[in-house]
This record gives sequence, structure tokens and C-alpha cells, in this order.
Amino acid sequence: AVLKDTAMTVYAHGTTGGSIALNHENGHYQTITSNASISLSFTNWPATATLGRIWLQINFANTGHTLTTPSETLHADDIDGESSNVITADAIGTRLYEFFTPDAGTTVLMNQLGKIYD
Repeated sequence: AVLKDTAMTVYAHGTTGGSIALNHENGHYQTITSNASISLSFTNWPATATLGRIWLQINFANTGHTLTTPSETLHADDIDGESSNVITADAIGTRLYEFFTPDAGTTVLMNQLGKIYD
């Protein structure tokens, strides 16, 4: 099959902080504006041998806010402000991250796709 002229649902978590679950069934593009530090979890990844992917657009509203990812998340080596699964915002602004898994979330790979779009 050839896909063309497709679109993705944008799921807005709104302005929030604390524990946030990125639910794969909510769509592949999700947004958050931080009002406190955020601790992520993932739910409803597709079955093993299919690829699940979520793009997360996060607007860090304060440089004191952090983003903590679960222990099953492996970070690429170019993620700004990352140390031991905690990302500290080095400036206020919007970043874009990608999370994907081929094994139903046993291992989640993370990349930073963009930094400070504002």
C-alpha cells in the first residue's frame, strides 16, 4: 500500500506538570506546556514486531522544569540537557522529541528532533 495525503491527530495535554502518560492511542503527535517538572510514562504501544512512535512537542515554560523519562527509555547522545533519563531545560522554549519502540515498549528509543522553535 502507498500512503499519501495523510494527517495525524494532535493530542494536547495542555499546561501541566507531574506524572503524564503518553498514550499511543491518543495519536502520534502530542503537546505539553510545562507548569512544573514532568515525569513521563507510556501506555498502549502496539504489539511487538510493529513500530510505535510518538512525537512530543514540549514548551518548557521555565528553565527549572525537567522532563524525566522511564527507565526503559534509551536516549540518543545528542539530547540537550540530558543526564540519567532527566532532561533539564537550558532555556525557555519549545522542543520536539521522538519516542519509538519495535517491541511494545520493552525498549523505547528517544531522539531530540528540534530545539527552541520560538
